[in-house]
Amino acid sequence: MTKNVALAKCSDYDFEMVFSSVKKLFELVPPGNVCGKKVLLKPNILYPKKPELAVCTHPIVVGAVVKAFVELGAHVFVGESPAIANSTNAAKATGMFDMVVQNGGLWLDFKECAVVECPDGKIVKQFNFAKDFCNVDMVVSVAKLKSHQLMAYTGVMKNLFGLMVGLEKAEMHYRFPKKSDFAAFLTDLNLAAKPSYAIMDAIVGMEGPGGPGGGDPVQLGFLAASDNILALDWKCASLVGYNPHSITNLEEALNRHIWLDSPDEICVLGEKESDCRCEHFKIVKEPSPTLQKMVPSVVNFLANKIFVKTPFILWKKCKKCGRCKKICPAKIISMDGRDNTAMLLDKSKCLHCFCCHEICPEGAIKLKRFL
Repeated sequence: MTKNVALAKCSDYDFEMVFSSVKKLFELVPPGNVCGKKVLLKPNILYPKKPELAVCTHPIVVGAVVKAFVELGAHVFVGESPAIANSTNAAKATGMFDMVVQNGGLWLDFKECAVVECPDGKIVKQFNFAKDFCNVDMVVSVAKLKSHQLMAYTGVMKNLFGLMVGLEKAEMHYRFPKKSDFAAFLTDLNLAAKPSYAIMDAIVGMEGPGGPGGGDPVQLGFLAASDNILALDWKCASLVGYNPHSITNLEEALNRHIWLDSPDEICVLGEKESDCRCEHFKIVKEPSPTLQKMVPSVVNFLANKIFVKTPFILWKKCKKCGRCKKICPAKIISMDGRDNTAMLLDKSKCLHCFCCHEICPEGAIKLKRFL
């Protein structure tokens, strides 16, 4: 059965241009009958940063999507849970809050949790989602296309991790330190969230090993949408040079046959793929799962010690905000370093989840190999 993905070229963040592109996406792949329904948009706010740095879903895109759903008769809510910052303050700092309100939406603070069952989950049977999730009719992921130091790539599926409130997310890294288990967890999460639609902000994405918080902005020039989250992530990842089979959570989702049985089912509508392809995107590569299975466990152990990156704190850049200490699921960061800056207490206990690297607003935490 065909799974449609719509592409629309969009060169910059002019509101009317973005709004026109979003309406084109809706025409190509309709979001369904949303009239009178409560629609929750879930953008990405890793932490408050200026839109041009490509850390967050651009507020213009969020505003345009709000307006498009409002025009279809939907009651639109927008919510997010940054790992550390208060979500309303973060939304105001990025300009997203004003765009939501100006275009007829209502901003929600994800604070309280509610249990959401996932009986078909592989490793997680229930989730603590934001309580607001339980009060809407449909969920829409509005993501930013970015590289990701841990998962190689992040898009509409990984974005829904933000339905979990605050430090709940860090706890998941502690529970599932193996990348394969974390990928299974993300797939279960999307199964529980049941997103009805997804939109990718790929006008300007983020590339390179610093993603998703400290990579480099890169002009991509398109928006994409689908009513199939895996199809959208699969196609967007391939457009910027990834082999989606090598992205652990996408391959896990594909192997479950929930959203796709085969990538051959994906049909692109609108722009030609060749007109949206980026040949120079700096991808983050993952080790081949096949090769990892072939290598003896003792060699794998030694290779991990040699090649796996570990956080390294640049004390001169540290502003002593303590965010890294607060978010670290292994509790191995203290503020007892030089001049009371952050320091890593025990490298051997590091989970390599890179939460500290993602959340540092100053770029004071780098990743390096120590052997």
